[in-house]
Amino acid sequence: MTTLTTLIPAYKGEYLGEVFLGLRTQCFTDFRIVLSDDSPGGAITDQIRRGAFDALIDRLDLTVVQGPRLGAFKNIQHLLRHWGRQTPLVHLHMDDDVIYPDFYRLHAMAHASLPLGASVSQRWLTGIDGRPVAALPLPEAVEQHSHRVLAIGGDALLASTLPHCQNWLGEFSNTVLAQAAVHRLLAARIGDLSYYGLADIGVLLDVSEQASIAFLRDHLSGFRSHPQQSTAQTQSHGLKCGYLAWVALALGAHGVGRIDEAQLQSALAITFRNISQRYASDPAFADFFALMQAHAARPADLRSAFARWWHQLLQSHTDSCDEPNATLAAA
Repeated sequence: MTTLTTLIPAYKGEYLGEVFLGLRTQCFTDFRIVLSDDSPGGAITDQIRRGAFDALIDRLDLTVVQGPRLGAFKNIQHLLRHWGRQTPLVHLHMDDDVIYPDFYRLHAMAHASLPLGASVSQRWLTGIDGRPVAALPLPEAVEQHSHRVLAIGGDALLASTLPHCQNWLGEFSNTVLAQAAVHRLLAARIGDLSYYGLADIGVLLDVSEQASIAFLRDHLSGFRSHPQQSTAQTQSHGLKCGYLAWVALALGAHGVGRIDEAQLQSALAITFRNISQRYASDPAFADFFALMQAHAARPADLRSAFARWWHQLLQSHTDSCDEPNATLAAA
C-alpha cells in the first residue's frame, strides 16, 4: 500500500516545474500525486499534455483530474474526496511552493514513530526566485526545545496560537496530515463554526483534540512570496475571511471548552483591532463591527450573533458555501 498521497490544487502554472522538481528529488519515494487542474480553460492540463514537464514527471506517479472551478478551498475539498482514504498520509502541496529532498522522509519517520494528527516542518519564506529570505518566528518554548521533533498537544497548540492570533506553524505545503485530520478538514469546523479562511491552522487546532501535532525543527520547504499569491489579494473574499476566521476559531474553541475566557477575549481584541486597521471603511464589515461592539462582553450572545452573520457571509460565495452532504469517496 502506498504510504502518502500528494494532492496539488493547481490554479497557477508558473511554478509547477519547481513543484515537480521538488517531488522528483524526494529521498522517500513511496507516494502518488493527484493534481486537480482549476486553471482557466484547463491550461495546466494542456501544458502537461504538450510535454512541458515531461523531463520532471517521467518517474512520478501522477494523475491529473479536472477541478470544480468554484474556488481554492473547493478545489482542496475536491481532492480530499478524490483521495478517498487510499493512503495513511496526505500532503496538500500548493502550486507555488517547493519541498526539499528530505521532506517526505522526515515527515514519514515522525508519523511512524508517534500517533499523530499531523506533522509540520519549519519552512523558509522565499522570494519569487525561491531563495530563502526569512523564517517564521517560533514561540519561546518551541525555540528553546532541544529535540528536532517535538510532539505538541492540543492545549499547548491552542495556547500558543489563538490568544495571540498568531500562526507560527505555516500552512498546508509544510504539513503532512494523517487520516483523522483529513476527515476534520472536509468539514472544517470547530464547535460547529466553520474555519474557512484559515483552514490550514484550523485543521491543526481541530485535530489536536484527538492527537498530537509533531513539529519538525528542520526547514524542509519554501513558501514563495509573489504578487499573485492569495495573501496579496487584500480585497478577496478568502483573505477577508482569513481575518474573520480567528473569531470563528476562538468562539468555536471556547464553545467546546478548549480555551478559557481570557484567551477568548484576547483573540477577539486582537482580531477586532486588526480588522479595524485594514477594513474600517469597508461596508461589508459594518454588521461585524456592530455585533462585536454589542456582544463582546457576553461570549454566548456573541457566538450566536456571529454564527448567524458568519454563515450568511460564507453562503454568499461558491468557495466557502456549505456542502452538507459532502463525504469522502470510498477507497
